[in-house]
Amino acid sequence: MPHDSTDQIAMCRELADEADRRASTSGHETARKDYELLAQSWQRLALSYQFSSHLERFLRSDRATQRQSRITRPKWC
Repeated sequence: MPHDSTDQIAMCRELADEADRRASTSGHETARKDYELLAQSWQRLALSYQFSSHLERFLRSDRATQRQSRITRPKWC
């Protein structure tokens, strides 16, 4: 099922930014590292959603191109 991942990407980036802010203000080394790791995870998830969205658009475009070439190509080809 196709989905619009723009909102998901934005949310992941916001959560990554929030984790970065918490990392920068944390007084404990362990908490700082945990927040940095959390920020990286949110950033990776945002990239994954972005890749998925690009791939979905590419596949839709490719299918449309294939359908169009079947319509315009003579049967003897």
